[in-house]
Amino acid sequence: MTTYTPGMRIECRNAEWLVHRVESASRRANKQDQIIYCVGADDLTRGHEAAFLTQLEKIIPVDPRKTKLVRDESGSYNRSKLFLEAQLRQMPLTDPDPHVEGIGAFKPMDYQKEAVQRAISQLRPRLLLADAVGLGKTIEVGMILSELIKRGQGKRILVLAKKSMLAQFQAELWNRFAIPLTRLDSVGLAKLQLKIPASKNPFEVYHRIIMSIDTLKDIGRYSHFLEDTRWDAVVIDEAHNVSGGTNPEKHLSYRLARRLSRRTNSMILTTATPHNGKRETFGRLISLLDPSAIPDPKLKEYEAADIKPFFMMRFKEDVRAEAGDNFAERIVVPLSETSIQAKPEEEAVYQHLAEIRNKVLDKTIVSNAIVQWGMYKSFLSSPEACRSTAQKRLKELANKEG
Repeated sequence: MTTYTPGMRIECRNAEWLVHRVESASRRANKQDQIIYCVGADDLTRGHEAAFLTQLEKIIPVDPRKTKLVRDESGSYNRSKLFLEAQLRQMPLTDPDPHVEGIGAFKPMDYQKEAVQRAISQLRPRLLLADAVGLGKTIEVGMILSELIKRGQGKRILVLAKKSMLAQFQAELWNRFAIPLTRLDSVGLAKLQLKIPASKNPFEVYHRIIMSIDTLKDIGRYSHFLEDTRWDAVVIDEAHNVSGGTNPEKHLSYRLARRLSRRTNSMILTTATPHNGKRETFGRLISLLDPSAIPDPKLKEYEAADIKPFFMMRFKEDVRAEAGDNFAERIVVPLSETSIQAKPEEEAVYQHLAEIRNKVLDKTIVSNAIVQWGMYKSFLSSPEACRSTAQKRLKELANKEG
């Protein structure tokens, strides 16, 4: 009977697999049944894990001595050159310095290279990118992910962002770095679960996913799937939303981030507002990256040296010399008084809203804050915003009365 060992290649169920672990499947001494744990090695199953029982499956070992050499009859040996190039590209980089030249459709700047260097210099890349708005945090994330992919540490990627930013983040990583992310939402996950076996983890169907934080933070619905899923890299955009607030144990976004931090090798957090003035909430963000850096954020006992390996924050003034013409000067154009005069109709609506607000303040009428301030502020934004708010409010009142 064939003895299977880690490192062997086998054929099973019309697919090729690489054996990475073998266990005995029988307690009887005269039984040689084995459980073979494999990972897919061909185009159809690559990256998928499976376990086969030798007693039930027809398993054929792949003997490298039976490999047949085929003559390359393509012009200039193009097929052989492409094969060798593909093999070289699959070999992970071991250089301690990042290879950022030609990494994407843009010109990388030195301060962006510094972020990549900081990430890959760690055994487990963990970083809080807190650069100011406009410095290209998404570009830095794409550079880090591209470098991790080159090093064999970016096969399974999860990106979490606000719903309004999903399309932009997804397009940026694809257009500039050719990193494809499959966008999933609650409806998409429900449809996916109908197509796959009940025992199949939906997060293992696609290897690179972008989702809304609000969708995935439903712990009761997705926790058992997340517990069985490991990621090579997790990116959380607008990370200040997962800092935990005043009660972290009841904060679903924080609990989600904490769960993911334990199930991933690399973690990148991005935010332009990392600190809300409270040392405890900022300490929680750092503890997501490395719990040993700040063991107990409640004690607030940490220094700049404790967070330095995991935190980067630059402003435009810090990198203006490197950026050069990439930062356009802001030009303020004053408007003439005649161009900003409100129309009589707008003045009438403004006065009417002011009267309603005063009546609410005087308790002449009883209403909630949406009438007191929401309508007032939305009108100052634009008449269309005010009308939309009013229509939604009327619809809610009609539903309540109905």
